[in-house]
Amino acid sequence: MKYVCRTLPAASMGLIRKSMRKKNITLNGKKMEGKEHLKAGDKVAIWFSDETLSKFMGNEKVEPKAEGLPHFEDFIIYEDENILALNKPAGLLSQGDSSGSLSLNDGVLSYLKDFITPAFKPSICNRLDRNTSGLLLAGKNMEALQVLNDLIRSRSVHKYYEALVLGEVPGEGVFKGYMVKDREKNQVSFSEKPVRGSLPAETRFERLKTLTKNGITFSLVKILLVTGRSHQIRVHFQAAGHPLLGEKKYGSEESISASEKLHIRRQMLHAFRLGFPEMEGNLSNLSGKVMEAPLPEDFRKVMGIRR
Repeated sequence: MKYVCRTLPAASMGLIRKSMRKKNITLNGKKMEGKEHLKAGDKVAIWFSDETLSKFMGNEKVEPKAEGLPHFEDFIIYEDENILALNKPAGLLSQGDSSGSLSLNDGVLSYLKDFITPAFKPSICNRLDRNTSGLLLAGKNMEALQVLNDLIRSRSVHKYYEALVLGEVPGEGVFKGYMVKDREKNQVSFSEKPVRGSLPAETRFERLKTLTKNGITFSLVKILLVTGRSHQIRVHFQAAGHPLLGEKKYGSEESISASEKLHIRRQMLHAFRLGFPEMEGNLSNLSGKVMEAPLPEDFRKVMGIRR
């Protein structure tokens, strides 16, 4: 992984991992996992067009979108010389897609335009679904970006979420099982036992309170994401019979009807806390640090909480 990152300094870690999965980057003709230790005689092949390869090798200057992202500074929770911690609102993409819509990463590039060089561009390190709000991290230099990506990949950063789910859940518990992603449909299925292509998933939760409004009972839960599978929280609570309010893809008829009655317009999921491990080196100031993003206005409105 480090060799590929040095070869393609202008490519994001997410793109590099995706290229490995799709075998656009291979090691000795086989799929790369990113954990291999290279030795003399190994052959790393990168199957990009000449134009794309030139861009990711840093031979083209990266220009942020001219319009930038309005109110970007309002999203900043924490900043130092190495990183940004950002509170992404629901409805905003984490990174750009084929739609051309502005993303939080566009805001990072515009805000940190003076940090862009032919060999490096700042980037966010983790992603949230478009309709999930909460904390994202961005690296302002190559070392910070690599350290943050390593921490996230090794699950050394503890990720906590808050969610509103249908019904009254137990006081606390653990969901375990296996998940398989259909990449064409961008949909995940749950299985209690391993099946072909499945990955283990674990979610821990604690009920903070149960409320009743408009005849609908729902719970505010705090969630620790032990593993980081696509749509993991949404699928686990669906499988347990407590779909997230506002959830359409993994909702039930009852939860969708309840969401309409409560005037909920998006999945009620918020990444509210990140906890860093003990650290050394240039990012040692983050050692043991906890960052939090306040509960969004739409959560407070549904729960009847005033400012």
